Amino acid sequence: MQTIFLSGNLAADCEIVKGKDEAEFIRFTVAANDPAEKDEKPTYYTCRMRKTGVADLLKKGRYVALVGSLKVRENVKEEKTYVNHDVWVQSLDVPSLSE
Repeated sequence: MQTIFLSGNLAADCEIVKGKDEAEFIRFTVAANDPAEKDEKPTYYTCRMRKTGVADLLKKGRYVALVGSLKVRENVKEEKTYVNHDVWVQSLDVPSLSE
């Protein structure tokens, strides 16, 4: 397992999803930029978290910081290879709410 510290802005509002065991979790996408690479496109991370009570706070554009477990997968679709970055969130901070 790889642990990742990640910060960035939400690419869309988060959504509440039911898993295979019918347990609810939230799913959201974080767009993160490398500050050293000014002209580079952001990397998108699909994040999942069991704590659904924060769903109303996670709206598009909101800045978040998190710690989680990273899993990287490759998918091939129509002869193109895509890399998916999936994160199970262990700790979430929404700094702009605490100011």
